[in-house]
Amino acid sequence: MSIVSIASLLYRLVTAGLLGAQLFFAAVAAQVVFSREIAARPPGDPLRQQAADAVGGMLARLDAATLSCAAIAVVCSVLLARNGIPGARGAALFPLLAGLCAAASAFLVTPAIHALRVAGRTGDPAFGRLHALSAALLLLEMIFLLVAAIRAPSPAALFPRAPSL
Repeated sequence: MSIVSIASLLYRLVTAGLLGAQLFFAAVAAQVVFSREIAARPPGDPLRQQAADAVGGMLARLDAATLSCAAIAVVCSVLLARNGIPGARGAALFPLLAGLCAAASAFLVTPAIHALRVAGRTGDPAFGRLHALSAALLLLEMIFLLVAAIRAPSPAALFPRAPSL
């Protein structure tokens, strides 16, 4: 297997795999951990606090994975572009954008949410806005990763198949 084939496969694997992890987090993990029953508990309730900590911990790990996997996908794109694969240079854009969203989440939004939680200001409108921004960033990451996985550069473009008889 050539380095071009490995880079192409790795690009697809990290973008699609990360998309699956983010979908699982948003649709399953966060919903199960921070269920409606937990959300209905009063602020300061230990179970509600544990659920919020668990979801925050999962999001922190997901952001770290997104930063790492996005970097891998960008490096694969650059490697493919240097080997003459059509569209490879442009394919770096979508994982790069997903990584930037994850960086904004990890270094700006999530710490601000945590600071408001520690200060006991979960009823503050800013808390709700930050949660909405966090969800929007995750949605943007998923869109960028979906586009990246669909438009993944392929070495097969250099070697078209002969027509079947």
